[in-house]
Amino acid sequence: MSDAALAAAQARYALKGFLREPRTFVFTVILPLFLLVILNGIFRGRSSFFRMRVPFAVYYTPAIISYQIMLAGYSSLLIAVTAERERGMLKRLRGTPMPSWIFLTGEIIRTTVVVAVTVVVLVAVGSGVYHVPIQAHTVIGLAVYTVAGTACMCALGLASTRACATTEAASVAGPFVTLILGFISGVFIPVSIMPTWMLDVGKLFPLEHVARGLQQAFAVPGSTGITAIDLAALAAWGAAGIVTALVSFRWEPHDNW
Repeated sequence: MSDAALAAAQARYALKGFLREPRTFVFTVILPLFLLVILNGIFRGRSSFFRMRVPFAVYYTPAIISYQIMLAGYSSLLIAVTAERERGMLKRLRGTPMPSWIFLTGEIIRTTVVVAVTVVVLVAVGSGVYHVPIQAHTVIGLAVYTVAGTACMCALGLASTRACATTEAASVAGPFVTLILGFISGVFIPVSIMPTWMLDVGKLFPLEHVARGLQQAFAVPGSTGITAIDLAALAAWGAAGIVTALVSFRWEPHDNW
């Protein structure tokens, strides 16, 4: 069997495992939908954004999409890989003829599929229920930031496994980091009412660049939201994650370090 076929088989296995785990499925797939409904129910009318007044649904739909990209790309991958490492699965895989990187590739493909499906669902709900307009330029920006954001978050998720000694630690760290960045990146709170210092701190992290780019694509007429600054920031964070993962990634359980 070729490496590509092995990676595809591993991805199918990982996806089946994801679907059979109710807690992970609810947290990764249902939670973003719940947040979209709740936030659009709380905030009504319009919000100031890029010197415009836009409906809150137009603000929150791309905001929750960006949150979902980090939730699945960073948090879910961090937890899944750490759990497999602590179970000894990664150590055993290294003793089989299958190349070790196939496992990680399968997990990344699984994560990408989950992100793609949930993004489509969120867009469908935003458009069908909250009448968020979807134009050609919106789709372009959505595709670019989904791909770039997912790649960046996956790299950071793999890099962060070294800092998590147990599955429980990863289960706390992943959602906690994602939640904190959600607040300071203008995902949950409109940027028009956030303090300037908090917005400046948020710009240091990748979620803000995904959120702001997507929000521009949805809110600004004719704009894809794609900017060199946002893509450069995502590329820099992604590169840092890849380098860190290559240097520090461990295949054995923490007790064997």
